[in-house]
Amino acid sequence: MRVKATIKVIVKGVISQWKQVLLMFAIFPLIMSLIMSNFQKDVFRPEVTINKINISIVDKDNSKTSYNFKELFNEKGLREIFNVTSKSEYEIVIPKGYESNLINRKESTIEVNEKKRVSRNNELIIKSVIEQYGKSLTETMIISKKIKDMSIEDKDKLFNEIINNINKNLSKTSIKENIIQGQRVLTAFENQSATMMTLMVFSIILSCIAGYNMDKENGSNKRLLSTPMTKYNFFNLDVLLFFITSLIYALVYILAFRIPGLAFKGVSVLNMTAIVICQSLLIASTSGIIIAFFGKKTATTVAILLMYTHIIFGGGFIPVKDIDNKVFLTISKCSPGNIISEAYRNCILFNSFNTISRYLIIMIVVSVILYSLSILKIKMGWED
Repeated sequence: MRVKATIKVIVKGVISQWKQVLLMFAIFPLIMSLIMSNFQKDVFRPEVTINKINISIVDKDNSKTSYNFKELFNEKGLREIFNVTSKSEYEIVIPKGYESNLINRKESTIEVNEKKRVSRNNELIIKSVIEQYGKSLTETMIISKKIKDMSIEDKDKLFNEIINNINKNLSKTSIKENIIQGQRVLTAFENQSATMMTLMVFSIILSCIAGYNMDKENGSNKRLLSTPMTKYNFFNLDVLLFFITSLIYALVYILAFRIPGLAFKGVSVLNMTAIVICQSLLIASTSGIIIAFFGKKTATTVAILLMYTHIIFGGGFIPVKDIDNKVFLTISKCSPGNIISEAYRNCILFNSFNTISRYLIIMIVVSVILYSLSILKIKMGWED
């Protein structure tokens, strides 16, 4: 009954303060993310820029087939992937005799020379396009060769239709839709949404501690402890309160970004729910151990110090990828909020449970350890 009553009190409290909740966990993070992402827009390049592969084509055959191959990269679908330019990282060389070799079913290889090391995946994408083009062209040429009764004009017309179909099909293949997705990177706004969540986490911890201290000051704690309730049960009730509060605030935060499509769009609801639940467990256990071991003033100070540590070393205000200092990077890896932010980043990038499971396990393990230490402290003695 106490648990049910506590949940009702929490929900009513959040509803009564909905303006403050929206301001703190929706409007404020959106504004901050907008400002910070604008400052870092050159650091986190847009997806479309990252995905484009700069290529140049050297045609040593100068045949109709080689011309059509070059035109392939001017198709709308492949223009979103490739950028044909003299300042390229990859050089595609069409060998002399390419067309005649295809007609006579002889081996003819289009070479891909890497002028500048960028990505192994980029080279595989280029070779995949070439392989699909060559395979489709060979098959269709064999078919057309067998049509001996056709006039030269009809054959030429058929050949052009075949080439157009190959180009059309290639532009819609999994090269663009699947392989390129593996190259996806976070936009500046998406990165900030993941990083800013950890700031919200510490804000929730501070809110939980402040609420607990307020209950102590107005005598609510003493009244509850005067009832047939052990300190152990009372502590668990507080931890439950912290957990539910964290769930509500985190959902408000995520929806604030997801509804307008600024971040977390297209991400699995189940994956996001798993992160929010594990995150809430971590918040509840962290808040619990702080109120178990520290008094009012010290508890708030500890929470603020943890928050400032993450602000400095968590990558939200200072992009870690631009820092070369080994000491800074070492401390950054141990930053208390990076587990959570990395879970969100991986969830946005890969949308796969396997990529976030490691972070979820860490959050659960840390939560269990913190909760166990808190229970030991409660049994040894706890400040009323």
